[in-house]
Amino acid sequence: MKTSCKCTTTFFLLALWLAPGVQCIPAQSHPTAAELLQNLQSEQTTDNAKNELLKLGKSGPEIRQYLTVHLPPLIGSGPGSPDCSGHHCQEWNNAVELAGKLKIGEAAPALARWINWRNEGPVGRSLEARLVFYPAARSLADIGDPAIPVLQHVLDSGSPEEHARAVRVQCIIHTPKAKAALQDNLTHETDPDLQAMIKNVLGE
Repeated sequence: MKTSCKCTTTFFLLALWLAPGVQCIPAQSHPTAAELLQNLQSEQTTDNAKNELLKLGKSGPEIRQYLTVHLPPLIGSGPGSPDCSGHHCQEWNNAVELAGKLKIGEAAPALARWINWRNEGPVGRSLEARLVFYPAARSLADIGDPAIPVLQHVLDSGSPEEHARAVRVQCIIHTPKAKAALQDNLTHETDPDLQAMIKNVLGE
């Protein structure tokens, strides 16, 4: 009786396997971190790759570690041609955005090189204040405290425009560590507008 049941079960499973329309579907293999990074650098696949890397980087430490090593040189190489703007910069913008949203402090020096880079877009006081069109500066603000030593270096040795942008980034970070850095800068800040900005943040 037991043997008969076994045979019947085996026959049923075999029939189901061979039935029309029933196929063995292999498990879907997910792209590797290296493949996604390659896709990030392609105009056709960059947005999808960014979204996938962002999702995986938040949930998988190994993906984030991979990006910690490979994103900084990609960012450091810059957005491309001097007139790079809009969609033509999308691959670089996506790399920069990933570094900020995943808070990859190791990318801060590479980002600082491009702190004053501005994408095309309308000029407006609030837009400039929120760094809407400054992807590297915005990512440094998103990274937060780990970016402050690099920002201090920009304050000390950057151009006047880079200096002003670094002050703005620290104002946006707005943590006790950022405020301490701003307080230190206030003692030798010569730009009256930046002085007022710092005092406003410190007084909040």
